[in-house]
Amino acid sequence: MNRVDRLAAMLIHLQSKKIVTAQELAQRFGICIRTVYRDIRALEAAGIPLGSEAGVGYYLVEGYHLPPVRFTSEEAGALLLAGKLAGAFADAKTKSNFDSALYKIRTVLGNEDKAFVAEIEEKIGAFDTSGENMPVENSFIKDIQTALYLKNIMEIHYYSPPANQTTVRKIEPVSLGFYENHWHLIAYCHLRHAYRDFRIDRIQNLYLTDQSFSKTHPPLETVIKKMLGAKNLCNVTVRLKKDSNYEIIKNKCIWGLVGEKDLGGRMEIMLLTDSLPVLGRWLLHYGREVEILSPVELQEVMRQYAAEIAGQYLGTE
Repeated sequence: MNRVDRLAAMLIHLQSKKIVTAQELAQRFGICIRTVYRDIRALEAAGIPLGSEAGVGYYLVEGYHLPPVRFTSEEAGALLLAGKLAGAFADAKTKSNFDSALYKIRTVLGNEDKAFVAEIEEKIGAFDTSGENMPVENSFIKDIQTALYLKNIMEIHYYSPPANQTTVRKIEPVSLGFYENHWHLIAYCHLRHAYRDFRIDRIQNLYLTDQSFSKTHPPLETVIKKMLGAKNLCNVTVRLKKDSNYEIIKNKCIWGLVGEKDLGGRMEIMLLTDSLPVLGRWLLHYGREVEILSPVELQEVMRQYAAEIAGQYLGTE
């Protein structure tokens, strides 16, 4: 990237955030800190109203805005894909907000890029094939985003299938994520005095309270480790071919993954689980592609499942 392009990109980056550190700019554009300082001075010399806070970073003075950004067809296509995913896996409010944003983006596209988006829009789709019929209308995603930003304590009515009961809890939101075909909220639970993972489709009601929390929660990876450490976990080792199934299983078990070993054509995965029956039932989907190395209790679980299936079709039940 030449310097003129870098200065333009740096200005766009400054407009995208409230405040930007010199280190962030250096990493974003692959330059040293001294070059960042020179570029900042060049922008100021060009009349760009930049402000700075010692030891914090740089910002554009309130009221200054760049003209609308010109998107490439590749960028417009990426946004269109994101919109399709939002439609399949987000709630109606989020989908509506994304459609509104995408409509505004279309207005700054060139004619050729508009034609590109119009041509491919009806030929791209995203579908939830899990068969679980996630109630996206009840996802509360926008309210959770607000709580994450304002650090609002939330009150939720949460249904637990194992206990078949609903509890009222006050929680401090930490992170929102999508995995295992569901939206999840990682939060500190006042009822349990610990971090918990809440599936959003099991939240029956959600309220933003007027209380805020000042506590700074640890990074998400640290929170996940704390949550796993509080459970009675079992070490599991499985061996499987280095193919698409390996990637699926690895991604499915990402939070409990503790190690992996490359054996050439096969991989060994070491992970932690709090339920051998649940893990075993899931691994059963992959049949002979997965070899259970340990523990023997999981091997026994798999034998029982296999015997149940054999009995059903061989008439030995």
